[in-house]
Amino acid sequence: MREWASETVFSAEAQRCWWIPALHNGPRGWQAHGGASHDTATWTLEPELVAVKIGRELSMAVLREWNMVRFAGDVELVVSELITNALRHGLARGDAHNVTQLSIMRRGGQLVCAVRDGSDEFPTEREPDFLMETGRGLNLVRSFSRRWGALAVPPHGKFVWALFE
Repeated sequence: MREWASETVFSAEAQRCWWIPALHNGPRGWQAHGGASHDTATWTLEPELVAVKIGRELSMAVLREWNMVRFAGDVELVVSELITNALRHGLARGDAHNVTQLSIMRRGGQLVCAVRDGSDEFPTEREPDFLMETGRGLNLVRSFSRRWGALAVPPHGKFVWALFE
């Protein structure tokens, strides 16, 4: 897993990841480089299990609108896993920083799905235990996306993102 803390967002490697400034600064701070077209869609989701289904439906609607349905199966699975992880691990009970947000961005033929939660703790991929009900989510994200990572965002929380090409 590649992790970028807010202090390193503007490193050379992060600069090649066009979605990092958008996630770090918000869509209004996003400047397209070289005139490349880009689109962003963002929703705030209630911290309830139904958010997983809503996130899948919103993602599929955007993929249809952007003519990117070739990613549909992979995006549906990855968005489900990212939202589930945010609900399970990213929300502290009674914390004022609780937020679950889904962002989908495209630039050219690339698509990024990112889920924000209020936790400052970064996810870690672990060896799956096939006898356990949980613990395989990030392995699935890695398998079904081109790459993935996490980004700390001010004042609290993080985005976990996945790239599709």
